[in-house]
Amino acid sequence: MRTFFVVVALTILAGYGYAQDLPTPGICGVSLIEPKPATRIVNGQSAIPHSRPYQLLLVGYFPNGTAKAYCGASLIKPTHVLTAAHCVAGYDAKDLRIFPGLHNFTSFVFNRDNGIPAQRHIAHESYNANSLSNDVAIIRLQTAVVVDNHKIGLVCLPDSTSQTCGVNHPVVASGWGSTTGNPNRTSASRPVELQQVALKCVDAKSFGDSGGPLVREKYLNDGRRYVEQVGIMSGTIDCSFSKPHPDVYADVHYLMPWIRNKVQALP
Repeated sequence: MRTFFVVVALTILAGYGYAQDLPTPGICGVSLIEPKPATRIVNGQSAIPHSRPYQLLLVGYFPNGTAKAYCGASLIKPTHVLTAAHCVAGYDAKDLRIFPGLHNFTSFVFNRDNGIPAQRHIAHESYNANSLSNDVAIIRLQTAVVVDNHKIGLVCLPDSTSQTCGVNHPVVASGWGSTTGNPNRTSASRPVELQQVALKCVDAKSFGDSGGPLVREKYLNDGRRYVEQVGIMSGTIDCSFSKPHPDVYADVHYLMPWIRNKVQALP
């Protein structure tokens, strides 16, 4: 069964400067609908519709137009998407489509005409599929997404003043993944709030959430809430937890210099 859920944990390195052309908190990271994450993944409740408006679905297509693969992704600018390198590996930009503003897609048809096409994409030059290191990619869209902070919104990225996440700091992952391995996707997204641990591993497993965001909640001086992305779902490995193997997230803090550079390289 596919669920939109949450897993956790990575030792986050020092914060990095914010790209000048990335949105600032208050513009990014906000939602008109307050999220109320569940506390578990298996049999957890669906997310409140559009409470995670930065969450995207990335679909790769065969040349004949048949959908080949699904990944999660996040909207960091109206024209730019953050996802995992393995989600774009082997694809030409013309075969990638982004679907924003989704929640329940029981009757949704994922054909190319319904998605926003990619113009270009860049995967990290040092991405290693075996070690899962540097599993990050930027997609530049052909057309800008209309952001309304209702169905579609932007997620914030760490700036130079961001403090790293500490142990037991709540984080939330989201997507339409599966906790059973069943290839059929569920119709609604499900988030789960767990506690961060000082590892790059998470004690839960999903299917189909690769490239999706791991976020933490923060507050502006005026008390407004916003969310900041701290991880990108990379894959699963055995980190000496009991089965199922835990999820692994690429560290956004560590990757910010690369992200900043590539966003500027894809204006």
